[in-house]
Amino acid sequence: MAQSATLLVRDLPQAEYFTAVVEIIKAVSKINADTDMSQKERVKTLLYVDDKAAGIHHQLCQDYLLSKSGSKGYLPTILAYWHELSSAYQICLRMNKAGSSQATQSDLQLVTVRGLHHQMRLIAWNALRYLKPEGSAWQQGFRFYTYAEDAGFSRTPILMYQDSRQEISCEHLLIQAGMLHLAQTENMLHKEIVAVDQLLMLLSQHIPLDKQAQQEGPIFVYNLSIPEPPQPMLRGMAGKWHRYWSAYEITSRLADLMFDLDSRIPSSLAALGCELEREEWADLCEKLAIRWSNDGGKSLRKSERSLHTSNAQVSIGFERVAFQIKVQDVGSLDAERGDEWRINDISSTGMGLTFIGKTIEQLAIGRLILVKTESHPLLLGIIRRILRQNNGTKVGIEILGRRRSAYLCKTRSVPTPRPSQPSTSPSPIRAKASAGS
Repeated sequence: MAQSATLLVRDLPQAEYFTAVVEIIKAVSKINADTDMSQKERVKTLLYVDDKAAGIHHQLCQDYLLSKSGSKGYLPTILAYWHELSSAYQICLRMNKAGSSQATQSDLQLVTVRGLHHQMRLIAWNALRYLKPEGSAWQQGFRFYTYAEDAGFSRTPILMYQDSRQEISCEHLLIQAGMLHLAQTENMLHKEIVAVDQLLMLLSQHIPLDKQAQQEGPIFVYNLSIPEPPQPMLRGMAGKWHRYWSAYEITSRLADLMFDLDSRIPSSLAALGCELEREEWADLCEKLAIRWSNDGGKSLRKSERSLHTSNAQVSIGFERVAFQIKVQDVGSLDAERGDEWRINDISSTGMGLTFIGKTIEQLAIGRLILVKTESHPLLLGIIRRILRQNNGTKVGIEILGRRRSAYLCKTRSVPTPRPSQPSTSPSPIRAKASAGS
């Protein structure tokens, strides 16, 4: 089995990299199912396969993120690669704990940091799809980290691949994923989530993850004994499984970037290759400054919502909304076939809905939405928040106007779509950056 996997990646067809990655995933899956393979042979084979395949897998990721022609179907393969290799590396560590250690310490370190990296990539790509990760995803990551911590190399920088741009530690990977979760990406644009993920590779370097809480805040904490994401530290959060980090250094680095963004895009941001202009970077950093603050920066609603349960008929997108309002009788507004929309709560300025259906491509931050119910006037809104869960996709909208008339669009101009701001309070980091000037 190991020999066939090695031969497979030795002569990878670069021009057909999608097909090649699919075959590699199948080969790794077979290795995972082989209970007779020794740990030494397993580790050697998996590291070799990962070495050879990482470059073409990265190309798949880039093509998908850039929406290149034919890349829409790449997602299952992209995720399966990380999943199978993460599972494979976990098997290697279990064999080591069982006393069948034959691999070198350096190889086991590489197995651990790659396994944690792949597991954290799965969580990051959940954020890109507005999907709440299952608890098992965090739990798998914690297993890699605790192995590294027990073996004494959780803070050791390791070069994951020969062509990697920087060394990375298990500690760095866990903090990067935690800060991405704490950025509250459910109401960010897709390109903003990609930018935050890349930005954190810079901001979260050399931040210690300790067993005791630091003095300088904001303080965030993982509980490695439960399969849950990190959260801001609260009173009573203590125990041997708790790991704390101070985001003070991260927010200080962010403040320096915000100061530079007043006049230019810093070279460190330009090197990330993200699709953001200077003003977009400035807005994003301002948003992060609030969300990474001491109080967690939770989004504030303009008005309190009241619970309301009813079915709704919905049209999404400017063209469909305009057609329904200007051409068709709004009273005959039809929902998408097979789709179900339910209202959860409503206020004078916003509404929460649940979409129960398989096709979510129509959902995107900033898109117009027309909502009709039996008990409320026709509502025109804009999508501000998306969160996919097991019981449906939660969609938060800002109401732009409500009218019983078919001429709803003429009653109020529609502002340029933008993600909602999390708070009306000024950023403490922006204040720091201004004071420094």
